[in-house]
Amino acid sequence: MKSSAFATRLPSPLLKALDEACRLNGLRKNFVVESALREKLEDLFDAQDLVAARHGAKGFHSWASVKREAGLKKLR
Repeated sequence: MKSSAFATRLPSPLLKALDEACRLNGLRKNFVVESALREKLEDLFDAQDLVAARHGAKGFHSWASVKREAGLKKLR
């Protein structure tokens, strides 16, 4: 996969915490930032899917109506 450069400004305390976490865990900053960004993007897309599902929901359906639509026999 092709990589591109990405630059951003971060608050100094956050950058110091990132440096310390990477040093303590033997990780590269690029790996940590990329992993965190992927996880955040996944969360954002999941949240959008949830909003879309809520808008498409038809509300509560009784168990009897669900069985009728599925062609199931009444439970005894």
